[in-house]
Amino acid sequence: MIRTSPPRRRALKMALAIVGAALVLGIVAMAIKPSWLSERLRGQVEAVATRSLGRKVTIEKLDSHWFPTPGATITNFRAEGAGSEPPFLEASRVTATVQLWPLVRSLGKDVRVGSVQLVEPTLNLVHHEDGSWNHETLERPPEAPDGASRGDTTIGHLRIRDGVVRVMDQEAEGRPAVVALQDIDADLNHVGPNQPLEGKVRLAVAAPRQNVELDLKVDSLHLGQPWPRVTARLRGKDVSVSGFRRFLPASATEYFTGGALDVDADLKTDQGRYVLSGHGTAKGLRLRGDAANGSFAFDSRIDPNQPKAAKVALTRIALSGPGVELGGTASAQLDPARVRFSLAGKELDLGHLLGAMPPRSASDEARPPNTPLISKRAGIGKVDVAGTLRLATLRHGALTASDVDVQAALDEGSLVLQRGTANVYGGRANLTGSRVDFTKAQPVWSLRATLDGMDTAKAFQALAGHASVQGAASGDLQLSGAGLDWARFRDQMTGTGTLRLRDGVYTATDLGATVAPAVSQGLEALGKKGASESVRKAGQGTRFKDLDARFRIQDGWASFTRPMAFDSDLGKGTLEGRVALDERLELKGAIQASQQFVSELTHGAVPLRAPVSVPITITGTLKAPQVKAGGPTNIAQGLLPAVPVPKEIEGPVNQARKGLKGLLPKRPREK
Repeated sequence: MIRTSPPRRRALKMALAIVGAALVLGIVAMAIKPSWLSERLRGQVEAVATRSLGRKVTIEKLDSHWFPTPGATITNFRAEGAGSEPPFLEASRVTATVQLWPLVRSLGKDVRVGSVQLVEPTLNLVHHEDGSWNHETLERPPEAPDGASRGDTTIGHLRIRDGVVRVMDQEAEGRPAVVALQDIDADLNHVGPNQPLEGKVRLAVAAPRQNVELDLKVDSLHLGQPWPRVTARLRGKDVSVSGFRRFLPASATEYFTGGALDVDADLKTDQGRYVLSGHGTAKGLRLRGDAANGSFAFDSRIDPNQPKAAKVALTRIALSGPGVELGGTASAQLDPARVRFSLAGKELDLGHLLGAMPPRSASDEARPPNTPLISKRAGIGKVDVAGTLRLATLRHGALTASDVDVQAALDEGSLVLQRGTANVYGGRANLTGSRVDFTKAQPVWSLRATLDGMDTAKAFQALAGHASVQGAASGDLQLSGAGLDWARFRDQMTGTGTLRLRDGVYTATDLGATVAPAVSQGLEALGKKGASESVRKAGQGTRFKDLDARFRIQDGWASFTRPMAFDSDLGKGTLEGRVALDERLELKGAIQASQQFVSELTHGAVPLRAPVSVPITITGTLKAPQVKAGGPTNIAQGLLPAVPVPKEIEGPVNQARKGLKGLLPKRPREK
């Protein structure tokens, strides 16, 4: 055992006494005048924070204390923004405690903060016009002065209360700030380099109160490991879908008008990549029409070295509601921004999907109209969205299509059919090139359709309640309008079209029953009285062997751009005029009654050299037409060149001709 000599013991006691006295005097001095230390610390904290953040940091007030635990309370912490930007970070109050012995032992190099609490912190994120963010400059703070050492600063426990994250897009008109996250509460342990971070975060996402929870654990980094291992559990409940409308481009803000999402996901690390997987449900999801419910599963692998190459796969997608039953898969990636989908279902009612936009609430009207989180220039407005949709039945009111096969793309808020086919009332329709713009309160659409072999009897029965027209119809349509309510868009719809009807029947009227008496009266005027006794009675409608029409749609009418030509069992005919979309008729034209028709009418008593022109007008409605033929004088004029005159009746006929001569207009002589 080594013994200390009395002189050395006395010297040690004296030194300890001096140190103790100095410590007591220092504590007494700080207790008597704590503002001296507070001012020194405030300046140091501002300098260190400014150097670390690359932003000027100011503190309104710092109150330090040594008992019972060394620490300080900061009032109105503020990290300035660049230029005219809002403050990067603000907090009304910050309290911190420091572990004394590591600080003294390392002569101020090892700063171990026991706990930090931030009250009402606000983080302002600014998205610049060049696509960058204001926080990106914080990733590489300026180097420390020569000879200076930053040291390692760790926080044993970090607590955040009532935090807010705001986002401002410099491309948005007026540059309003949008609350992205609010009511943030966090309790984190071991915050700092080489520390195993763990804790819990609660916050409100698109909701007035906390609805998202995150439990996470981040392993400390080791030599040669570029990214830490992460384990996390995310739970979100009643996340408002409409709340995200303000963070989307203007072309997409009208898609989502209601509903809430529940999400349950796990994050883990697998072979150097982060794997996020889970499932979610959608309640009361409303795009434009009635609400629907759905569910989905998702899986994503994220390479931290290439975060822009991240992809997410959505599987087991199911959406059901009034008039909607869909399922399928989808995928999305960030760079290039692309979404692909493949959906199929038994039924889809366009009235529920493409209805008018529901009225907005007062709070919605008060919000800034265009406040996207990421600007179009940054790429979200240019997302490449495309996919396929297959439906057993597609409905809109009385209109029904089956075996629908569509390949569509989303272009600046408009759904464009790159390829589209469907069975329509026994025929086939090609809808390629049709477009629907969802960004309007009433969806604006343009229809491009080619029809082939449609059964008009089935179509008229389903759409109008009667089968006045029968036959196989083909044609082309190019129509434009807004909304899906027929009574409203009918008079505003515009466009052009062609129609070809083969082997048709117009069941609502028998033109023969109208033309036959007119021809008989004309024959009587020419002295063929016996022919009038054989007027045939009305049959089962009028048969059309062929019909061709070209028309223009405007102001609620389909007007023929050239006379509609047809070939009937009476003979060839033409009509001009218009047909209203509410089925009213305003038509006039002529039937060229064939020699066969007149011969059958007169039982061969009056053979004709040529067809007889019979003027007709058609009014009324498509279901109840009113057909009128020309008068006897007009019919007789048409009969004159066609009726042969036997010698034995030449005298009476000439007298009839002379009698008609004054009534009939003179025909120009053929040159």
